[in-house]
Amino acid sequence: TACGFVVEFADIITKQKFNSTNTNKGGWKDSELRTYINDTIYKSLPSDLQNVITSTKVISSHGSTSGETNFETQDKLYLLSCEEIYGDFASSTSAEYYTALGTSKQLDYYKNQGVTTTRDDGAIKQYNGSNFYWWLRSACSGVTYGFLNVYDSGAWNYGNAFASLGVSPAFRIV
Repeated sequence: TACGFVVEFADIITKQKFNSTNTNKGGWKDSELRTYINDTIYKSLPSDLQNVITSTKVISSHGSTSGETNFETQDKLYLLSCEEIYGDFASSTSAEYYTALGTSKQLDYYKNQGVTTTRDDGAIKQYNGSNFYWWLRSACSGVTYGFLNVYDSGAWNYGNAFASLGVSPAFRIV
């Protein structure tokens, strides 16, 4: 892929809120979900796997909070962005909701599935055997309370930060 060898959980491993309050201020960088993924989930992985996971530079979008710009973090585990899933996101009418356009590329898996904003069934993930909504790391630029997510149908949308949606992290290995 454009990012090296990226591994992603095939399905949703848990459900979590992005934040306990309904805000996207601080984006992925300051979110409670980022802390949970890089602490609780990472520490629950086998030590052999932890030893081969490398830190990844992650750029994420911001919401509509005045003065915010895109965020950069270094993460062991991270959520995907809308561009890493939907190959045409930057040229779609949806692009207005995402401020980090052009900072990542569609992952090979989703490209091979033919995933676009209009052909999205290749983005479906399951939780406990049923299709379920899952979080992306992208704050929605049109509101102060939402993050982008993938619907149970594979389509993208945004949801309230305090909603409990699926988590399916990605990581790079050395």
